[in-house]
Order: sequence, then structure tokens, then C-alpha cells
Amino acid sequence: MLELDRLEFLIGSWRGASQDQFGQKGTLESLLECTHEPSEKFVQLKGESRLDGKVINRGIEFITFDLKSKKYICKRVWSYGFIENGKGAWENDSLVFLLEFDNEPEYFAGTRWRSFIRKYGENEIGTGLLTAKEGEEYGLYGETRLTRVKR
Repeated sequence: MLELDRLEFLIGSWRGASQDQFGQKGTLESLLECTHEPSEKFVQLKGESRLDGKVINRGIEFITFDLKSKKYICKRVWSYGFIENGKGAWENDSLVFLLEFDNEPEYFAGTRWRSFIRKYGENEIGTGLLTAKEGEEYGLYGETRLTRVKR
């Protein structure tokens, strides 16, 4: 599928970090594994984040392309206990998803979320979140920069 070919650069193993982002103080270290599972019609992203060596979050995501809506679709399950459902498109060098949640945490009430995967180069990406309260512009909640460990 031609649209999924644009995500081929993700396939492989990634490692990265972010400092004082995503509502955390300190350095978040992240690992990300991207494969074609359960078939070539999907990109699966499986990852975890650690703070001070302790796992604070694990997640699994599937991305595909919906020919009917002409949008990328993502489904993410987080160890925090909620599920993200996103529809997205390319904006310059970033695939950006508008998110809705299943089992949404109460503290998310009144907040809008967007996620992104940004291609900085063949061996460097960024994954992150943008957030906004109703009536406000989106701002960066956090971004993790990752470098390729293995193709």
C-alpha cells in the first residue's frame, strides 16, 4: 500500500530520551521497536519509557491507512490504562494524529490532544504530544528524540 510505504523509515529499533517533558521531571529514556505486524498492512510500534531506570509506561500501537477516509489510523494501548484512537495526515515532515480516548482519565477532561511522529532523517525521529485547552492553540507537551539502533 503506497501510503504505508511512507512509514517504512520507521521499521527497526530505536532508542532515545527526553528531559523534563510529558509531565515528568528528569530524563525519560525510551525504547521503540517498529515492525510490520500482524501483516504488511500495519506498522506496529511497541515501546517503553523509564525514569531513573524504572519502567513508568509501556505501549503498543498499530498504524494503517484507511482508503475510504484517506486518513492514517492509529490505535494505541498504554499501560496507564487508556486507549488512544487517532486519525491523521502528513503535515510537512510529521505524521500528525487528532486523538480521542477510550477509558479517558478524568484529568484529561477539557483537554484536546494531538500526537506526532516526525522524521528528522533516516536514522532520527521524534515522537510526541501536543495539547490544548478548549479555545487555545496547541502547544508541545513533550517530544522524545530517538536514533536508530538497528534496521
